[in-house]
Parts: sequence; structure tokens; C-alpha cells
Amino acid sequence: MNTITDAQKIYELSKIWKEAAYNFAFWDKVDIDWDGEYRKALARVMETKDLYDYYRELKRFVALLNDGHTDVSFPNEIMQDPEFFSMLPVYFAKPGDDILVIAVSEGVKDKIPLFSTLIRIDEKDIHDYIKENCYPYFWHANEDACGLFAMNSLIFGRRGSSSVFTFAKDGREFDIRLERVDPSGIVWCKTDPVPQSSINQRLISSSDVHTVHITDDGIAIIRMTSFDDASMPEKIYSCFDELKSAKGYILDVRGNSGGNSGNADAIAAMFIDGGFHSCYAETQIYEPTYKAWAECRTDLKGLSPKEALLKFANDAYSLKTYHMQKNTFYIKDEGRAFENNAPGKLDGPVAVLMNQFTFSAAEDFVDVMKMYTNAVFIGNNTAGTSGQPLCEALESGGFFRVCTRRCIAQNGEDIYNKGFTPDIRIIPAAEDIASGRDAVLEKGLEIMKTNI
Repeated sequence: MNTITDAQKIYELSKIWKEAAYNFAFWDKVDIDWDGEYRKALARVMETKDLYDYYRELKRFVALLNDGHTDVSFPNEIMQDPEFFSMLPVYFAKPGDDILVIAVSEGVKDKIPLFSTLIRIDEKDIHDYIKENCYPYFWHANEDACGLFAMNSLIFGRRGSSSVFTFAKDGREFDIRLERVDPSGIVWCKTDPVPQSSINQRLISSSDVHTVHITDDGIAIIRMTSFDDASMPEKIYSCFDELKSAKGYILDVRGNSGGNSGNADAIAAMFIDGGFHSCYAETQIYEPTYKAWAECRTDLKGLSPKEALLKFANDAYSLKTYHMQKNTFYIKDEGRAFENNAPGKLDGPVAVLMNQFTFSAAEDFVDVMKMYTNAVFIGNNTAGTSGQPLCEALESGGFFRVCTRRCIAQNGEDIYNKGFTPDIRIIPAAEDIASGRDAVLEKGLEIMKTNI
């Protein structure tokens, strides 16, 4: 593994601190002493003995900003090294509040039944354990949305590290010590496929990031797992004539990690008459002269934002000076006007399926559909994180991101670290996962049949 000098540690931490200080989009949303935290992080960083612990401290520092588009990523050499990224012989999922075992190795298959619930680690309640041992290292303001990060944090770690895990299944609790081992040596247990919801449907279009099915009763189900592929809209457009004959439409963006909002707009365009706007946002403006002026203003010292707003309600210059010194002066961007080039408009009832793993550009898609259509939204709140990150590589092999632009909902809904709310909330239960039942899709199909 590459080593890192003390000088490089100082430089890289300072680079992250500087970029966030000037470019982070949510300084008005966090209450931390960024300079003070930098000094604390510097002391911890200087004590690290290897690249793994060094990056853990970088992640811990940036996690203070608690934003889903602001983080630090390990170098590939660390993530591919089993000394640091070994894993447990089980795999977890967190569809709701419960943490379920969804895969086990051959070595523990007789000890840990599938779909057991993880309830404690080393005698500590699992939710408390995650808050104390996992959350300090990544964004966690929306606990539902960060479930995948939390599961990975539990599963992966240094080779040989172990804990006593307490599970529950069918009313019985049991303990087992699990050790993290080289992933290449794990033989995963093959299981019978989980039965899926019995929906008769035929596939009419697909790619790595989308599928389009038509059910026997004429409902189109368009599933999109990412908006990163610029070719996806054209692939879906190519079956427009067949889609037009459908009686209703289910647009599934559960687990959609985002990508390019323009691609999301192109899909939404099929359900909107004419052009529309998307990606409303606020962007910070910084003019250094105002900070110099603020230093001479004793009447600005010690004011909270609310106090400043009241004190300078009729003094725009002083209010601007106050916010400029804090990097919290924003201008509103009314979004881009999207020219609708879809082959036409699809008419019929529409349902959008979404959940806590609907991120970024997929949330922009939800925003447009909420603003310009009569779609029904089913599932769970989206992640509540969309914006434009500044991405920079670090000389030591990893990279960091700082969110520079804050997306805002066109309908006025507060989505920061909350996400868009569904009209019908459905959280998959453990028994649904075990049986293969998709309660969210079932509700969408029920609504389609009712409205047709």
C-alpha cells in the first residue's frame, strides 16, 4: 500500500476544509465551527498510521456537514485490499426499521436462517450501535436513506475483526460471533429463488438501467434504476407507439441513484403537454469585499440569522453583508426551460413508485412529475439530497465531493434531508421481503385498475 507523508496529510485535509468553507451549499443549515473542527481533525489525521485510518478520519470530518452529495471516498487500492475491506459471512438489508439477513455463507447457513432480524451487536441495541459506530463516518440526516451505507459499514472492515451478533427469528433470539474474512474465500449459500409477485407481463424494452413491461391487462410498468445513461430516453421513445396503447402507467424509480437530470426530464416529457421547467435551485454567491466590510461592522457580530433578518428587515445592504461573511448569500435559479421533444403525450392514469433510495436526479424527476402531472406517488420519502457536487481527486488515491448547488422543490415542499413525500406511504415488511411480495407495485396496479 502507498504510504502518505505528514505534509500530504496536512495538504489534503486543508484542501477539503478550504473547498467546503467557500463552496458548500448549506452553511445556513448546519451549526458547526468548521475552523474548530478542522483543527480537531488535523490532530487526529496526524496520528493515523495507515491510509485506511487516514481516510476514515477524512470521512469523519466531512460527515459533519451531513449532506448526501458531500463525502470522501476511499482509494481503490484500499477497497480492493482484504486487509481493510474484508467482510462478514452474511449480508444485510434494511428495507424499513428492521435489519434483515438476506444472504449467508455455506459456513453459517445452518446457524443463521435467512430473513433473521439483527437486533444487537456486542450486547448493544443495533440502532444505538449504528449511531455510535457508523454514523460518524457518513451522511445520516435521513436515516432511512443512509441504510445502505450503514449496512456496508456493518459488513466490511479490517480482516479478523469480529463481534457477537444477536439475531431473532420466529420469536427466538440467538448469538453468534462473526469474523470478517477475505471476500474471495467466502462461498455464498445458494438458495431457492424467492417467489415473485405473480404479474403476467411481457418485456418490450430493456437496458442495464431500465425495463419496460406491459401487463396482460394493459398497464405499462417502466422501471428505471439510473438516469446516467443518455441513450435510455431514446430506447424508451422507440416503443412509444406500443406504450400509447397502454391503459395506465407505473413509473418505478425506487433505488434510482440519479445521474443526469436532463435524461430524467426526457422521460417525464412523455407525460407533459409542451415545455416545462426543472431543477429549481439556489446557488451561493461570494463577493470578498463584503467580508472585509463585515469585519468593520460591530453591529453584525453575534447575530443569529433570525436576529439579523429582524434587525435588517429594511436594510438590504446590511443583510447582504451579514450573509456574505457567513457564505450564506444565495440567488435563486428558476431552473432550465426544457424543450419537450418526446414523440407525444401518453394519456392515462400515472403512478410513481419511489423510496428512500431514490436519489439526486431521480428526485428531480419526482419534482417535475409532482409539478406538472396528476400522478399518484407511492412508497417512502425520497432521499432528500440533490444538487451539483464539486468532485476533486486526492493525490493519495481517493476523492471528495462538496455539494455546491441546492435543489429546491417547485411546489414549495421542504426536501432538504427529508425528500419528497408520497401520497400513499408503504414500507416493505420483513414478511414481504421473505415472500417476494412487492406491496408498493401491487398498490400501483390497484390504483391503475381503479382509475382505468
